[in-house]
Amino acid sequence: MRKAYLFSAMAHEGVLRRDGQPYLSHPMNVANILADLKMDDIGIVAGFLHDVVEDNHAVSIEAIKKNFGEEVAGIVDAVTKIEKDIFSDESLTKEEVEVESLRKLILAMIDDIRVIFVKIADRLHNLRTMESMPPEKARKKAQECLQIFAPIANRLGLGKIKNELEDLAFKYAYPEDYEMIKIALQEKRSYSENFIEDIKKQIMELMTANGLKGEISGRVKHLYSIYNKILRQNITVNEVYDYMAFRILVPEERDCYAVMGLIHSKWNLIPGRLKDFISNPKENGYKSLHTSVIGPSGQPFEIQIRTYKMHVEAEEGIAAHWKYKDGKGIDEKDDYIIKFREEIKEIVSQSGSDLASNLNRDLHPKDIYVLTPQGKIIHLPRGSTPLDFAYHIHTEVGNHCAGAKIDGKMVPLKTELKSGQRVEIIKNPSVHPSHDWLDIAFTTRAKSKIKTWLAQNEKILAIERGKEVFERELRRFKKSTKDIEKDPDIQEGLKKAAVPDIDSLYAEIGYGKIDARAFLKRIYAEEEKEEVHIKQGATRKSFPVPVSLGGESDYLFNIAKCCNPVVGDQIKGYFTKGKGLVVHRATCSNIKRLSELFPERTANVSWNEESNENIFEIPLSITVKNRRGVLGDVTSLVSSANADIISCDAKSLEKQGMGEKGIIKLKIVVKNKSHFLKIIDKISQVEGVVSISRNAP
Repeated sequence: MRKAYLFSAMAHEGVLRRDGQPYLSHPMNVANILADLKMDDIGIVAGFLHDVVEDNHAVSIEAIKKNFGEEVAGIVDAVTKIEKDIFSDESLTKEEVEVESLRKLILAMIDDIRVIFVKIADRLHNLRTMESMPPEKARKKAQECLQIFAPIANRLGLGKIKNELEDLAFKYAYPEDYEMIKIALQEKRSYSENFIEDIKKQIMELMTANGLKGEISGRVKHLYSIYNKILRQNITVNEVYDYMAFRILVPEERDCYAVMGLIHSKWNLIPGRLKDFISNPKENGYKSLHTSVIGPSGQPFEIQIRTYKMHVEAEEGIAAHWKYKDGKGIDEKDDYIIKFREEIKEIVSQSGSDLASNLNRDLHPKDIYVLTPQGKIIHLPRGSTPLDFAYHIHTEVGNHCAGAKIDGKMVPLKTELKSGQRVEIIKNPSVHPSHDWLDIAFTTRAKSKIKTWLAQNEKILAIERGKEVFERELRRFKKSTKDIEKDPDIQEGLKKAAVPDIDSLYAEIGYGKIDARAFLKRIYAEEEKEEVHIKQGATRKSFPVPVSLGGESDYLFNIAKCCNPVVGDQIKGYFTKGKGLVVHRATCSNIKRLSELFPERTANVSWNEESNENIFEIPLSITVKNRRGVLGDVTSLVSSANADIISCDAKSLEKQGMGEKGIIKLKIVVKNKSHFLKIIDKISQVEGVVSISRNAP
């Protein structure tokens, strides 16, 4: 270590920092911070040397390796390269540079856990001495700290470091807000100090009278935590009343619960503010009892109760229980380190331009806690939904999540969870992820699992859907569905459509890129005289539909294309592979058959008629007397009724022996059954309209 100090002193000789101090003061302070964190010798040596290659071009990584070994050289090299190489790529935009720089920084850090600690120590000392840095540069560095380094410190359980990083970074990232809160607290300083001393005295007397020993400290909460509370609750700084917190340290775990009982016997508990992180530790290993009470004069305050051992772990996190291999270094096989590394890699691999916000959200969450049906507590970031809960339990639970109950009541999957709720996931093997789920999921973990499933299974599902649609259309043309791939007409159609094989055709139909009926009409054109064919767009959009399941509304499911129900129709639901719950008309022959074959997949559903966002596609067959202008009259009336026409197909029926008659096939978009019936009424008044029927597409 002395050798590292001398090497650093030589490399930085004559160099001054912005504040006029010798540059050597920086690596010395970084090494001291690492020593306080109980870093091993290799990590502390790397702290002394972390800037020598970047600041002195005469020093190389090879020189570090030769003098201090491969591990030290690897750490110094990673720290040096973290933000360097990416900025030389002129092909990237400013935003891409920032995202790729951040991605590279994180991936470089997690290869060796000590790289993270060196960077955190480096940023902490820079923040402590940032007064001389230009304001804009200081702001950027501080915001980076709040987005990256504070969340990582939190995930590693470095509570003391995390709090200092946040408060220092807050000062430079948002100086106006910082000063506003600081001044407001200074105005209350005299009151706060007296209140804190009074409460400490009362708690100590209470503990002593009941034979309990311990230490009590009190403080005004960290400025950045108060700032977040103001943002979260949309209040002013003067409306923050619970800005004081107390910490009680006791020898044994049982003492924690004894003290909490005494506290609640003296002051009234604020509902919903009791949290037991001893029985159910946070993801980073944090243990403590938290409670908030109403004190003298109605002043609320928070109390944390923990053992001395828990306190050390809360302040120092992973650094409090390093595992050493014969004194040679940190055990990279430590379960905690492995889990942390995997979590970071997942966030980085699944995030795009929102990498920084995802990192902050997932590693530095404002936790909620919910219970499984068995009573196990699960910690999730605030904003999580039942779908996030399902994927937290297990990937397969998430992949087959058909619904959820909160406290025994059915709820939509998009419902935001709240602390204390009991969550039950309803599984169905026929249900699989869809793209809609990406809008419902909140956590990176859940989104990652959904994307993985979609990437692996989407084409298979598209082929299945496409084959089903294609064979149905073949039967309409009275063609055999056997040996389709050998049919010469089909093969010719594939060539004309530039589709390599039958499975690719099914996939394109399943994705909505090829219309199966139009494809077959081109092949069998001589069997029907097609006078008019209008098709808008190659991709058909599947509109999510609001229905109620189990008395709860706002479920998003798909409409069955075989019967096209609308609001007002009696309906039933059926769980399918890939699409979740599909809604049919109760009179639909398909749902009747499916209900008999698979009763366990059917569900009683009803419309949520209060929704204003209903959109339904309805196919119509209109028989008309052939006369000039009849098609225009029909389509004009549909448009005047505020309904969109998706497709229109008109042809003569002379070949069928029906004289001078024709048929108009429309596919229209309506809001509900009432809207649909108004359109039917208008069409029936058109001169020459003989009959109107609602057909399957």
